Amino acid sequence: MKTSLALIAAGMFTASVYALPDYDPFADATGSGGTAYIVGDPLIGQQDALGQIWVQAGPVNATQPKIVAGNLTYSGLPASQGNSVSFGGTGESARLNLSSTAASGTLYYSFIMNVSSAPSAGSGGIFWAGFNNSAGSQSTTPTTIASRVYAKGFGSTFQLGTSKSSSTASDWVFDSTTRNVGDTVFVVGSYTFNSATASDDVASMWINPTVIYGQSVPTPTLTTSSGPDITLNQISSFLLMDRNASQLGGTMDELRIGTTWADVTIPEPSTMTLAGFGMLALGAWYRTRRR
Repeated sequence: MKTSLALIAAGMFTASVYALPDYDPFADATGSGGTAYIVGDPLIGQQDALGQIWVQAGPVNATQPKIVAGNLTYSGLPASQGNSVSFGGTGESARLNLSSTAASGTLYYSFIMNVSSAPSAGSGGIFWAGFNNSAGSQSTTPTTIASRVYAKGFGSTFQLGTSKSSSTASDWVFDSTTRNVGDTVFVVGSYTFNSATASDDVASMWINPTVIYGQSVPTPTLTTSSGPDITLNQISSFLLMDRNASQLGGTMDELRIGTTWADVTIPEPSTMTLAGFGMLALGAWYRTRRR
């Protein structure tokens, strides 16, 4: 009986811990076999608490995403943990290998960002983050990026946009809201696989959506199906890129990647809480059986 209870409890704990495909708060993960995410260190080489590793994605360069002190917050999201990550400029990009490759359904990402520098004035749009179809490190800059995060600048202001997987400007869509340097923005992106043709997948973006626990997926700020679908019809990683001196710069925090809206906005009750409730329930049941 004790063995059965232990197996049940272990199963409940494992299911809750691995409910999300990935979550990186850029916090010390040494207690879970990861790395320390020390302020000042490169993001490349860090391993989160779920075992996912940030690797090189582009030519070696001293300019690359790095761990910085402090957190970003957004109303409705769980409290931020650990540190955050700086990005921007021409340099080396970082790729987070996902726990499994997605080739069907919808895959989401979300993060909070604070903008410290707008794209160069008059820039038509420069992307700096999104999904990638490969995993592992590489010495050349990836070119296949889906559900791209674009920004175009107007001096000290900027607009955010997205593209399904196209470098053709006519395939990009931008939010009409103009934002300022210093703004904190919550971004959710998604990529939906469809199989009828080689160009029917859909990318969507939500910018500063209202976040309420248990909500259904709200109407996206931006949606596009223009251009070709992602090459290889798969997503294996997430990219944070330092690829252009004129790109938007700032800090990113609380990166989430999952297959549902809830995974990347309001996750289910915390893993430790679920595990604790499970153990309490099992303990109460076992005491009752012994009476």
